[in-house]
Amino acid sequence: MNKEQFWNELKSGAFSSMVRESSKGMRLLSPEGVYHVMKPIFAERDDIERLYCIFMNARNRIIAIENMSDGTVDHAVIYPREIIKRTIALNATSVIMVHNHLSGDTTPSRDDKKITVKIGVSLLSIGAHLHDHIIVGDDYHSMADSGIIGEIRPRMRELIS
Repeated sequence: MNKEQFWNELKSGAFSSMVRESSKGMRLLSPEGVYHVMKPIFAERDDIERLYCIFMNARNRIIAIENMSDGTVDHAVIYPREIIKRTIALNATSVIMVHNHLSGDTTPSRDDKKITVKIGVSLLSIGAHLHDHIIVGDDYHSMADSGIIGEIRPRMRELIS
């Protein structure tokens, strides 16, 4: 298979569904692992911003990877209510949010940080928690690894207490 054939296969979505199915029950041990799982999923449709959630059980094993929002070239609308509904329906105890930046720049925007707080508070209010919010572009940015989640976690807990 040459490079062009591979890219066409990747964009067809065949790898995307294989990744989602084969990942069930697996543990994600690092943001880099999340990036490697999600990169082929984002390649399926690389012309819009999309948000996926990785729903996990109490042992941090993947229950499901689901597309929660399709947006435009520079924005994806995220509905906390829908994420909470799926978290409850799947009996998940934690979530990793992953979205893409078409520009390739993975620097979190102000809106990225705001929605992270909103989803984090919403999940805490139902006894679940947000492990990370990862932005995929030319590389990846982990809000947990960069300290953003650690900085906002006390504020999130304060809001629900």
